[in-house]
Amino acid sequence: MVSLRHLPLLFAFCATTTFSYADISADIGLTSEFVRDGISQTGGNITWQAGMTATHTSGIYGGVWGSGIDHRNKDDLHSEVDAYGGINFPLYRQWSSDVSLTRFTFHGDADRSGDAYNETAMRLLWRNNFMAGYRVGSDYFGSEFNLHTLETAYTFQTTAFSIELYGANHRLDGTDENTNFGGSVRANDYWHYRVGVARTYNHWDYRLTIERTNLGSKFDGGTSFQFSLHRYFNIW
Repeated sequence: MVSLRHLPLLFAFCATTTFSYADISADIGLTSEFVRDGISQTGGNITWQAGMTATHTSGIYGGVWGSGIDHRNKDDLHSEVDAYGGINFPLYRQWSSDVSLTRFTFHGDADRSGDAYNETAMRLLWRNNFMAGYRVGSDYFGSEFNLHTLETAYTFQTTAFSIELYGANHRLDGTDENTNFGGSVRANDYWHYRVGVARTYNHWDYRLTIERTNLGSKFDGGTSFQFSLHRYFNIW
């Protein structure tokens, strides 16, 4: 697996390798609600999102991504900024594998600064259609527990649209009164499903998504609908 100490090396590689072998892209946009792993991070409110990614022809990539946060007076967090790096490499014919590391950080509330955590992901890919993966978030949101995610997705490509079907199980390897998915019963896992339709046209990305979990309203994780609009830029 990729370790945190290797993340700066991935960024440095993308930045220092001959630019003719690398692509750099960026995006900025709005979403009607920021939902991560089926749980709302904005309480149904609209927010901004932006990111930048450098991709080398070798398959190595790295970037940063950010979004606004609104937990509706539960804290003073106003944004999330994530740094990520990884490598995508071919396996056999149209099969490939992707290994990545993401650092999640949260800003605006000094009491929540310790919630930052790392997530390692391994995914098996077929063309641009099928994905099966495993993710582990170490010390999830600053707790002593790890979050394990088994996920799979299939994307149907048409001439104008892409349609994504996604399912995942998120499971903590331990719980306490502050880290659980079931309140007083301290449930340690939940299911998450998503159906999304996207259209990319002239550097604009339009996306409509429906997400559902078996979590209660306490976790902002029931059924949610989002619409997002992003503008993409090819920097290099």
